[in-house]
Amino acid sequence: MNLNRKNFLINFQSLFFFILIIIYGITTKNVMGGSGIFSIDSILKYGILFICISVEGYMFLKTGNQKREISENYNNFKYYFIIITFLSFFSSFQQLHFSFRTVQSFIFIFIPMLYSYLILNNWTFRQINFSMKIALFLSVIEYLFSIKIGFSQIISSLVSINYNNTNSSPLESSTFALLSLGFVAYFGYYKKNYLCKIVSLLFVIMTFKRVITLGGCILVILGILKIKNLRVNRFFLIVSTITLVSFSFIYYYSIQPQNILEISEKIGFSIRDFSTNRTDRLAWLSMTDFKSYGLGSTTDFMYKLWGVDLEMDIVQLILEVGAFGVIVFIYFYLRFSKSNLYAFSFMALLLLNSILSSGMMSTFSWIIILIAMSTIMEYKEGM
Repeated sequence: MNLNRKNFLINFQSLFFFILIIIYGITTKNVMGGSGIFSIDSILKYGILFICISVEGYMFLKTGNQKREISENYNNFKYYFIIITFLSFFSSFQQLHFSFRTVQSFIFIFIPMLYSYLILNNWTFRQINFSMKIALFLSVIEYLFSIKIGFSQIISSLVSINYNNTNSSPLESSTFALLSLGFVAYFGYYKKNYLCKIVSLLFVIMTFKRVITLGGCILVILGILKIKNLRVNRFFLIVSTITLVSFSFIYYYSIQPQNILEISEKIGFSIRDFSTNRTDRLAWLSMTDFKSYGLGSTTDFMYKLWGVDLEMDIVQLILEVGAFGVIVFIYFYLRFSKSNLYAFSFMALLLLNSILSSGMMSTFSWIIILIAMSTIMEYKEGM
């Protein structure tokens, strides 16, 4: 009897994937922060991830199973990397200053793309779907352990949610927020998996991040509509890029130290409070002699002085690679998802979150996000 590994929902590849999810959940320190990439936690996480990618890479080379549409979507990212690499190293050369943080930033962005690309080419839809279900419940369990509160406190916190102060809730989690959005986007798209749809929506609400929670709710609603499978045309892609780029620079202008109070008065609410005080970090940076020396340089500079980063991805890119770098970033990420309106909306919401907050360097969250997005574009109705 001929046994094909693709007939099994669980194989050694999916087992490594589950181990990766478990390790991520129990090592929740921020690798961009004080623990660093060479901490025990980080070595464990990235060691397991290296094994996962090596196994998938071996299977990919062995089978040669390259799916055309997936390959075309991921192939577009090469132009993004070429341009951002040039801009980054040009800034580094100008300042005669190079930081390992630049290499680290590129690795954090590239790894999820590589791993998700290999999974989409190696796994069947049934294997991906089953693994996403297991990963969801593993993540929820790890999240519940991480917040360290009882069931009654969870219910009380959900009832008393106050989005004017997202730091006030014991449910708030930067570690699991983007991860939960990846799950709700995936299960919100497909008509079946109602239990997973409900669990993932509750998961994203519980992590208590405003833009991410709003994004999750929007995607669940869009998943019901027939228009979700429409292909995005070039005109809509360009208009969306211009809109997000414009909002990026409007927001950047608004949070400048010399502008923030005046603009807050005009619009009737505090931008500083809305940003949960992230705008203070830009003010701190503006009082120094900082000049960009490439991608990741603001993080490198600020951690050496204050032990924090900007936590606003697009603002960080404006400072590090300039206006052209931001346009390239937004355009190529949107272009990746243009074959499906649902996936495109998902990506636009992620980019909106990147203007107001951070997450683009969240390697493990982006693995789930890109698996979800790529599966949706490849298997539009499931199989």
